[in-house]
Amino acid sequence: MNTENLKEFIVLAETKNFWEASERLYMNQSTLSKHIKSLENDLGVALFTRTTRRVELTNYGEIFLPYAKSVTRSEFEGISAIQRMLNIENGLLTIGTIPSMPQYHITQFLSQFQKLYPETTVRITEDDPVNLMPYMENEKCELIFNREDKVTFEKNFLNDHHILRIPYMSDHLVALIPLSHPLASSPSITLQQLKNDRFCFIKEGSLMYQMSMDACQNAGFIPDIIFTSHRIDSILDMVTNQNCVALLMDAHLQFPENGPKQTGAPWCAVPITPVISSQLSLCYRCDKPLSKTAQLFVNLCNDKLFKS
Repeated sequence: MNTENLKEFIVLAETKNFWEASERLYMNQSTLSKHIKSLENDLGVALFTRTTRRVELTNYGEIFLPYAKSVTRSEFEGISAIQRMLNIENGLLTIGTIPSMPQYHITQFLSQFQKLYPETTVRITEDDPVNLMPYMENEKCELIFNREDKVTFEKNFLNDHHILRIPYMSDHLVALIPLSHPLASSPSITLQQLKNDRFCFIKEGSLMYQMSMDACQNAGFIPDIIFTSHRIDSILDMVTNQNCVALLMDAHLQFPENGPKQTGAPWCAVPITPVISSQLSLCYRCDKPLSKTAQLFVNLCNDKLFKS
């Protein structure tokens, strides 16, 4: 049985229209019709009832549809698995990382690696920490630079025997406030002191959002959040022009090495007390051997951290 015919059957079942299905499949209607007829002949049953404008699944078609989807999905997953192995054997390293790579010196580290091993190729996926661990679990990424709050990291570092974590960098929560704010000159502040302010958070559903929300709730209040964004520059703009307070990690505000330096900023970053920290670590699975390229990267990371 031709699996391409199964894919065409699924599209026709979704559109219920030969013209629309053929447009989506980039083929003419007569060819699609022949392929569907061939599939029906293979199965010995009619999968569709046809009218001049629409087609509808028969009872046989309804029964067969989930199996067709399962077959095509398995084919795709199998081909993808082979392609991943070929890529790894050819020196491709897939890395997932948190946003703000320059501020955490990840970009510079990747550049150093590729200068040492120019024959390798690195493919990078940037996403929020809540999504990075599944990338590694389903083998989309072989290594990840992941963030965890300090308590979670310490627990997982000791007890998670499935994932190995190499501590890379730590940071801490700061309040980003306008220079006109009454607490702007304070060496540190508690979140309780900010309970009446309006807040900007990194987007809802992110680890930073959850950490910030938990911190405020632990301080005894629900923050008045008027803006969320995945863009740090948009948050800085809101702090500057809307007299808001933002909760960020101190590393978010660091400028990349060899990059432009900002002077005369209309805001300041004040440390939160008691300290709320997170840990960035390089993670990989322990239950599968690393590729040669990934092992080279881990070795370089260990050498860098040992020397520092």
